[in-house]
Amino acid sequence: MSNENTKMSAWIDLAQGLYTFLNERNTTIHYSFENLNVSVPQTTGDSSPRAKWSLNGAVSISTSEKMDSSGRND
Repeated sequence: MSNENTKMSAWIDLAQGLYTFLNERNTTIHYSFENLNVSVPQTTGDSSPRAKWSLNGAVSISTSEKMDSSGRND
């Protein structure tokens, strides 16, 4: 596996682990961006052609945990 693929795999593993952890704790995730621009590669590699995606508006990011009446995680 190339170094670039290894880096991508590490980021994917980190994101999946965080998502699983937060879901197990009944955590809600909200995302917030303004004028978001993302360059999406067609394939892997530095020279891959990219499509530009833009979001003209807002998306929020925050987290909250669902607690029971004793203050513990549900």
